Amino acid sequence: MPFNQNGFADVDYQSYHRQFAAPFLSDVNEENNNFFRKEAQQNHVYGINNALDELITDAALLTSLALKPDAEKHLRFGVLRRLRMISTSFRRFQSLVPPDRKVPLDQDQSDDVARYLNSIYIDLLGLMDNYAWTLTHQFGNTASLSADKMHIGLFKFTLAKDPVLSPVIVEIRSFSAWEKEVKDRRNPAAHRMPLYVPSAAFSPDDTREYERLGGLASTALRAEQFERYGELVDKQRKVRSFLAKFLHDPSGPIDNIYPTIPSDLGNATLIGRIVQTFIRTQLKVL
Repeated sequence: MPFNQNGFADVDYQSYHRQFAAPFLSDVNEENNNFFRKEAQQNHVYGINNALDELITDAALLTSLALKPDAEKHLRFGVLRRLRMISTSFRRFQSLVPPDRKVPLDQDQSDDVARYLNSIYIDLLGLMDNYAWTLTHQFGNTASLSADKMHIGLFKFTLAKDPVLSPVIVEIRSFSAWEKEVKDRRNPAAHRMPLYVPSAAFSPDDTREYERLGGLASTALRAEQFERYGELVDKQRKVRSFLAKFLHDPSGPIDNIYPTIPSDLGNATLIGRIVQTFIRTQLKVL
């Protein structure tokens, strides 16, 4: 059975925030607030995983329909393949960097996280192109099929001018602002500096603790308590926290991992639902 739009997994972070965080937030306990925000973020991640699984299943079912050869090729080897790669990369990313992670990344973890993160964003816009080509080859008119390849895209004007495709493209255009934001995150990863997650950083509490231990170490050194001094210096070196941020350039801009990345994936699944529902409807398969 194809997915039902009304019963499909929820991908909107705000709905998870309303359910898992908002009722429990207070003005007096920020530590408690942080716990419930992370609960909302984790449940949002679960929702995105489910949404990707559902979209993959539906895309696989679509490949069995009476599609034109080139449309079937772009759906099977473009859309479906990228969806699986995105899902795999996101699951491996979240296993290393869950919303409640506090411990700094080691070097191997940092390398793996960066690889999965860049894969997600490069494939995300590639997925949009695969959907555009699937639509073009299945339903496009002569003008669409003969257009310059660089002019084929869900957010470009060529398909919007196509009488058969214009309804679905108009619906997708509501995501135009999001597409521009994703390009800002993706394009440097593809063409300039790759995305990365800092392995660790100093939070305000870490800074205070670092300074406190430094003062104690200085006191121990002046008192010639060398063993105590060594212990304090060792503790000071370990004062770091994992901060759930990602970026290209150390000078910025900096984005929060949660809910930014799962929200980007959620918008991609919403677009996927629109396109896949359109294909099924046009083929009169319910």
